[in-house]
Amino acid sequence: MLRFARGMAAAVMALSLTAFQVAPSGLPEALERLTVDAAAARAFDYMTLKASGADLGALSDAVYLRSRIHGDIQRCLTEAETELLAGLSAAVDAPDAAAFEADRASAEAAWVRWQAFDAHVMGGAPIDQPPFSYVADRVAMAEAATDPRSRELLRRAARDQLLRRGWDPVPEVWPEPPSPGAWNRYQALLQRQACEVDSANTAWLKADVEANGWYRISVHGEETTSSAWLMAQHADRDRAFQREVLSLLEPLVAEGEAPSRNYAYLYDRLAVAENRPQRYGTQGRCAARNLWEPFELEDPARTDAWRAEVEIGSLAEYAAHMHQYCTDFSG
Repeated sequence: MLRFARGMAAAVMALSLTAFQVAPSGLPEALERLTVDAAAARAFDYMTLKASGADLGALSDAVYLRSRIHGDIQRCLTEAETELLAGLSAAVDAPDAAAFEADRASAEAAWVRWQAFDAHVMGGAPIDQPPFSYVADRVAMAEAATDPRSRELLRRAARDQLLRRGWDPVPEVWPEPPSPGAWNRYQALLQRQACEVDSANTAWLKADVEANGWYRISVHGEETTSSAWLMAQHADRDRAFQREVLSLLEPLVAEGEAPSRNYAYLYDRLAVAENRPQRYGTQGRCAARNLWEPFELEDPARTDAWRAEVEIGSLAEYAAHMHQYCTDFSG
């Protein structure tokens, strides 16, 4: 049971803060109430909670895990849950209340800049430098598409990639490197936005494919077909739809109407999600600093032969490329 330090200000949203009762979610009831009240979550005194000796990291995890539907499938956090998660995460690294408030102001200013940058890129602004030049190219491709269906798909896929390139503190959003507390706050907001975009993209693609079938290379082009696959790859909250897409891709690959690599990546993603060995070794984790390793393989002796069939190179080559994403791994 968690207890706050005596003498805590009574103005903190009239909560009973001298003793917590643990709710079924694993959160103390006082914090559980904040998950449905964004204003209260924002006003909560997280630094006093920290001073009481509460494990803020464990509480942050509890906020995140309360969104679990089943297995590893999770819904998007609400605004109130996001405020609570942001406050807890930021307080972990803030040395005092003044730093906590400074981190809040910094994160909010960065969020305004991110939204403006989002509109700038999606509005078709030319960008020459990676990583956002890739997104700008896809926006331009969408604008050039004459088929309304393909245009909408390409714009959605471009936004998918814009958000996934927002996880680094880019200068367009962070003129100065963020403090850990400000960065944690910002990440909570970005995580919620990415979840909502993925969910909307899944719903749109699912309805579109049901009405029109899958995108074929001969009709829509390889880039459009791969953009549809990308959105299916990120439809992790709807495993049934991912399985459906996999079944659609298999005959299309045989006909040359879908890239074989797309089938391989989705096959492995589903296998790992369903706690089965993967075939192609595309899914893995950082095992140590500068060391990426694949999750369990279906048949290690045949992995490279399977990879050759779908033209994605050897597993050793792939691992050598993935090691760079483990440079900051700390266990």
